[in-house]
Amino acid sequence: MADTTKTVPGPTPGFPFATALATLATLFLFAGLVVVAYNSPNYLGETKTEPKADPATKLAEIKAKNQAALDGNDPKMKTPLPKAMAEIVTIAEKDKGLPFPIEKKDAPKTPDKK
Repeated sequence: MADTTKTVPGPTPGFPFATALATLATLFLFAGLVVVAYNSPNYLGETKTEPKADPATKLAEIKAKNQAALDGNDPKMKTPLPKAMAEIVTIAEKDKGLPFPIEKKDAPKTPDKK
């Protein structure tokens, strides 16, 4: 025999007042703390800004460093740039493969004397 008793569902829950109240309380608490933090003094002290260097002076300094690197006089480089380039080309020529294209300069031709 089949069970013919009907189960009546319980009362449907109403509006969750407690959850809504807790959410609003948290929202206003957060907003209040934001206002307090915004209006509080800076406890870390004033930030010290360094004087900015003259852009023209800085540009001249950078150009000098770049030229020193190109000339091979840069003290930070282990080997001067032309010497390093020559080493790379020499090693690559021995291995018969260059990682970059390079133009070989031919010896200047002497005019034929007739």
